[in-house]
Amino acid sequence: MISAVNAASRLTELQSPDGLVLTSPVTSGRIGSDKAWVAQTVFSLDREAIRLPVLVVAHAADKCIRTPPKLAAKITRRTNGVREQHVTVTGGSGWNGPADVIACKRRSPHGFVGQESEVIAWIARFVRDGSY
Repeated sequence: MISAVNAASRLTELQSPDGLVLTSPVTSGRIGSDKAWVAQTVFSLDREAIRLPVLVVAHAADKCIRTPPKLAAKITRRTNGVREQHVTVTGGSGWNGPADVIACKRRSPHGFVGQESEVIAWIARFVRDGSY
């Protein structure tokens, strides 16, 4: 996720990706952590440099502490994509566990469990110049 935003913000012309699709994006980190993978988020990068189509998909019931759905909408506030859309998915299987990083490792809303085919079809529609 962070690598995709990094590539979209730095690569240009022929090296640039055709678009950016982020699902359950990493938007929450621990500032000051000595582990980069814990400290960095998509907000750590230059989102203003992104000028390609951007789709951000989060699940309203995602309880992973690194991917809170309320922060996903903030990603496109600073991008300059030719097309931008933020979507919050609802429904599907719930998660009875705690709000923790384990919520992204199990069959949970973080991975759109029970809705995978539907979410993939919506993403494909966005990629084909439509909207989610």
